[in-house]
Amino acid sequence: SRELVAERLLSELTAVLGHGASHERLVRLQDLLRVTYMALPKNRDGGIDQSIARYALHRYFLRQHGWHIRGLASEGEKWSASTPTEMLKSRVPSFILDLLEERVGAGHIGLAELAVLAATVEDLVHGDTIDLLRMAYRTHNLSVHVPLATAAEEDLIVRTYLIYFVLPYTQEFKHDGRRLLDFFPDAPEAYPGWDDTVLWVRDLMESIKHQERRVNRPFASRELYFKDFSSMVHLVEQIIDGIGIFQSVECKMMHNLLLGLQGQERHDGRVPTANFWGPALAGEHYYFTESAVYLKNLGALDDSDAQRPSVIVPNLMYGRSNCLALSAGFHSMCCMNQCEAILEALERDVAHPEAPPGLIAELVAVLPSDTISAPRNLSASLLRKLDSVASQHHGQVPLHSRMFSLWLHHAFPNECPRPLASDAGAPLTHDEWQYFMHKDSAATEDEMKQAKAQAEKVYGPALPQGFDESVLPWSVEEEDGLLS
Repeated sequence: SRELVAERLLSELTAVLGHGASHERLVRLQDLLRVTYMALPKNRDGGIDQSIARYALHRYFLRQHGWHIRGLASEGEKWSASTPTEMLKSRVPSFILDLLEERVGAGHIGLAELAVLAATVEDLVHGDTIDLLRMAYRTHNLSVHVPLATAAEEDLIVRTYLIYFVLPYTQEFKHDGRRLLDFFPDAPEAYPGWDDTVLWVRDLMESIKHQERRVNRPFASRELYFKDFSSMVHLVEQIIDGIGIFQSVECKMMHNLLLGLQGQERHDGRVPTANFWGPALAGEHYYFTESAVYLKNLGALDDSDAQRPSVIVPNLMYGRSNCLALSAGFHSMCCMNQCEAILEALERDVAHPEAPPGLIAELVAVLPSDTISAPRNLSASLLRKLDSVASQHHGQVPLHSRMFSLWLHHAFPNECPRPLASDAGAPLTHDEWQYFMHKDSAATEDEMKQAKAQAEKVYGPALPQGFDESVLPWSVEEEDGLLS
């Protein structure tokens, strides 16, 4: 509710003055946000505007936790929410920013205020996850006010919370615990990472128990540490904060699978659609089944050459189609964007919103990635494109512009996504696509077979060779502006 959000924000504003228990937390958040904040464009008052604050927070949560927060990324607001609850959730960041500006003045969002905003959003995400935990208790007719009696009850609550989180549609069983129990054996088929996720949570529980015994209660029983609701709350907050890092292992596996489908000499961050659907068509695995029209909605289809359509690797990896917990909650969990580390390294060295192209070239030449070795000599094509960006901005390269983001995609095609056009429709999740478009997001077998036949006709049986960044689409006329 409005009152709850206002109360949380007021609490954080009090803490930032040094009078609240969260002061150390806010100092930590300032440290984490400082590099990006120092490089952001400032207004005449020396602060940042709401749109830039949204951009900074969107990047922070994706980088730090893998969280996609409703209402921070501007593309998330171009589609109407399907329920009143989703509409409310998507408007919360705007409401928080409005409240903050009422207290500190428009245009006066500084580093301390940005940390307050981050803390407030984190608290709201934690509030969502605690609501999910309460639902788990209610499903099995257990009271949050009465300690759990057995280790079996403890395990049941943890697994129920977890399945509600990673498979939100199972929340339809919230009033029927028996049906949920019947579903548990099917969880690994519904979500292939289920068993690994359960093991990770159990390891986390043991780590928390060990830490608690070492610091606070050396003689406490290890058997039922999470019997109290407060201990369960601590656990699910640890889960929500850390599961993005755990999920990055699965994301990296998928990324490597995609790179393996590129072709031996292909270095442009693209996978031909025939290769992309190949494993599914052969029955090897079904990680990659998105249809061409759905890939286009995600911004992950390069059809600039109609005879050779391809999937843009980073756009697919970081797209919302790969996110977990896509319910009416406040956030979802997405693959961590590897390009964030590259951009943050540049922000740290430049410490300014813009820089000369020569300096950018020097810094990028020594930046490695998982697929790019450093140091390297940047190609003549990359240097020309960088100069073209500067020529549109009085000889400087704006670090947070769409054109520079496009350039980073050319410089690191496997890690940095191609930016979406500002007038593009909102990328949809699989469920949203089904809801709005009334059709499946997966390609049909016929579509896959046609792509294979087309590839053999255009290329012959061999894959195209020698594709690199120099052949990627580039236009200095593309609409520019601050990324969102």
